[in-house]
Amino acid sequence: MQPPIHHLIFDLGGLFIDVYMDRFAYSLQQLVGKEVAPTLEKLQNEKFFDAYETGHIHTAQFLDTLATTFGRHFSHEQYAACWNAILGRVQLDQLALIQPLRNHCDVVLLSNTNSLHVEALEAEFEQSHPGEKLSKFFDRIYYSQQMGLRKPEPPVFAYVVEQGAFNPAHTLFIDDSAGHLLGAQAKGLQTLLHPQNAPLLPSLQKAGLL
Repeated sequence: MQPPIHHLIFDLGGLFIDVYMDRFAYSLQQLVGKEVAPTLEKLQNEKFFDAYETGHIHTAQFLDTLATTFGRHFSHEQYAACWNAILGRVQLDQLALIQPLRNHCDVVLLSNTNSLHVEALEAEFEQSHPGEKLSKFFDRIYYSQQMGLRKPEPPVFAYVVEQGAFNPAHTLFIDDSAGHLLGAQAKGLQTLLHPQNAPLLPSLQKAGLL
């Protein structure tokens, strides 16, 4: 029998905002008019995207590298639009669903993300839901770009647990990436895999939270 849950750590993309990871490559290929997959794979292997998500390179450098790699005759704004094509609609109903849980659990957000996505997310959130702020739905938000660490690295989970004074055995981490769960498990957290872009209610029921 699992220990009772007193602390909840939620992922962002695939739970509270729809994500479509293949849209970046598709949009980029449409922009530059040539196959981009091999070059993107090379950049991925070089940890270029990880470096951006952990704040080790800034947005201007990120976009300039894309421009250098794929063609400087396209603007930073065009490359940013391709990058942000990953993001779908913010799911306000999913955010509202977890609010009652805050009456008896700590509820925090932990996301691998970057400045461009955060800016786009906040802009879309404000446009779709005027007056609402993502921060009001969580006790605390942890972004990889601010911590200098990203999931599934175990130190990410150690940091969040330490900052919140959570008991790992009573902490549940919910993410749509099976690989990300491994780092949490290494630190003694309970974990639950959520299907990407799916309704959150069944996962919360599965965890016995609702």
